Amino acid sequence: MKLNKWLSILMVNCSLLIGFTACDDDDNDSHELSLGAPVLTEIAAPTAIATSDVMVSQQDLDEGTIRVMAYGFCYDISKNPTIYSATVKTLPENGKMEATLTDLADNTVYYVRAFATLYPNGVVYSPEVEVTIGTIAPEPEPETPAE
Repeated sequence: MKLNKWLSILMVNCSLLIGFTACDDDDNDSHELSLGAPVLTEIAAPTAIATSDVMVSQQDLDEGTIRVMAYGFCYDISKNPTIYSATVKTLPENGKMEATLTDLADNTVYYVRAFATLYPNGVVYSPEVEVTIGTIAPEPEPETPAE
């Protein structure tokens, strides 16, 4: 009889423990990091200043659910630049990161993305923006011979 009573109490306690710990009422834990599209200012060859918003929960960073190894911007004359293109690393302050892109050629179109490398999940990229350094002159139209 005592054994049945103890088993009943144990089962009720286990059920309550599982019931209280199984549900998390904090639905704001997205455990994701996202980056805003870069905004480029002070554009003049050979430099431009890029800024981007960093959206991540400070709690995720503090608890280690998101581990950021590096932040920065990548840029190239080809679409979809990656961390293997030209890069400049930076640290965000107050949810924004800023860096100066260098070695930009005049009369050239560049594609720029913000990035964050995460351990062990790889790289997160922002949407890409296109920026023209200087003025690209239109190609001259071929002359047609007069008849």
